[in-house]
Amino acid sequence: MERIVAVGVMTQQIVLPVLSSSMALGFVAEQLGAHELRPTIIAGPTWADHLAWGLDSVSAAVRLLLGLQPIGAAIIARTQLERWSANMAFNTDLNQEPGEDTATWMNRLWNHCGVWLPKHKRQIGDLFAELSELMHARGPLMPLVWLDAVEIADAPTSDHVKLMEKTCEALVLSLGHLRLCLATAVEDQGAPEYAEAVAGVRLVAPAQSWVPNLGPWVWPMTPGHFDIPVVQDFINGMQGYFHMVSAALHADHEPEPPREGWPLYSFGHHRFRAMVMAVTASDQDRKVMGENPGHTIQDTMINADLAGEMAAMLASWLRNDPGRKPVADALAVCSSALRSAVWLWLEDDSRAMGCLRVVVEQIARTRAWRVKPNRAAKIETSQNSTPRDWIEAAGWRRLNLFNRALGEFAHGATTADWALARDALVILQHNADTNEHANFTGRSHAIRASIFIVSRECAAWADSFGSPLGKAYRKVIDMDDNQADAVIEGLMNRAWERRGTSLR
Repeated sequence: MERIVAVGVMTQQIVLPVLSSSMALGFVAEQLGAHELRPTIIAGPTWADHLAWGLDSVSAAVRLLLGLQPIGAAIIARTQLERWSANMAFNTDLNQEPGEDTATWMNRLWNHCGVWLPKHKRQIGDLFAELSELMHARGPLMPLVWLDAVEIADAPTSDHVKLMEKTCEALVLSLGHLRLCLATAVEDQGAPEYAEAVAGVRLVAPAQSWVPNLGPWVWPMTPGHFDIPVVQDFINGMQGYFHMVSAALHADHEPEPPREGWPLYSFGHHRFRAMVMAVTASDQDRKVMGENPGHTIQDTMINADLAGEMAAMLASWLRNDPGRKPVADALAVCSSALRSAVWLWLEDDSRAMGCLRVVVEQIARTRAWRVKPNRAAKIETSQNSTPRDWIEAAGWRRLNLFNRALGEFAHGATTADWALARDALVILQHNADTNEHANFTGRSHAIRASIFIVSRECAAWADSFGSPLGKAYRKVIDMDDNQADAVIEGLMNRAWERRGTSLR
């Protein structure tokens, strides 16, 4: 958390350029009908709201990049590429062919539409594939995971910066399509000159204004976070600047706040609405559950920290053992993805479940290497291995529905049905049929179940470094192996009983 602040000026200069168009395009979306105080995580009922959600998604990914969390940022960037590729395919009738992998299809689709990345001449599908590889704890972006999870005192190097820019490039691609959609919507309303101006909005410009303390912007929206005066003052102050610019634009006047600050004001507006959403969700929990949700949330945060940091420590110890490098990679990704999952969950963002999908695959991979090393080695070398292979190798075949439900949230194509996936997570809870609050707690249960599974596996790997370490860790997290195994067994049985549940 201290490192986020220490390197904040550097990271702002890397990623804030992505928000250069955010103020202008957000203003256009609101003119088309998007609500100014819309929740940051809801696609909305209208096309204008849907496009505004795309803009908010870019800000959400920027926030995670500022927090040096590559998995969460990649999940959002990747789902956005899928979503706007689907829109592009609808308009061009260039659909994905049976058996055609997504990267190949995206290359064909975006090339047909004349879209490319001039800086590197990189194919869009290839960029999507690199983001996807990170989800499976492999590929060229992995150094960012190690920077996040293990190298926690280090500043990003020039090589890290280049890797962060790949995620930024994916976000800019989505922004380019959003700009086109907004310009088209304006033209459809009979304003061709305005549409031309919208189409000419500059997507990226050098960051010329930044803040010395990123903490109030980036840190997780825990209930205690709301009450910190500097957080309230900072985010409310940025919201005030945003209103000044927005009011001037609506009045067709030149805004008084300088343009170089617009990315900051727009980002502050996003974080303000995220805070409103988090407070609203907390208040709703209190009304529905009849308890103080702060205690439950704090417990979840502590358990997530203990599990994630232990996974990172184990990864650092295993990293230099060539035979265990895959396990180290898997544990490092678990640590990073779990942190992003919890931070997004605090804001009621369903993409937290997409991050959990990564956690489940990688902790299954870790377990497979521990209990069935020969089978794990074969899966590692296979060109056609799937996440399901790791689930089954870990002895968790009965968890397939849990894995599939989480997997829906890692995709943004129109074929992914997040509502059905949420329903599946609801029915996987203990006593879901009789618990009157079950419909409100499906995603929270998924978070806590995943934390529990990671903790159990970390304890087993801690034993490999000596039983005193394993015992000490179990004492800290208050875990009894037999009871833990019974809880996991119960989840697997419920998932198996509901294995026929349709998600699409």
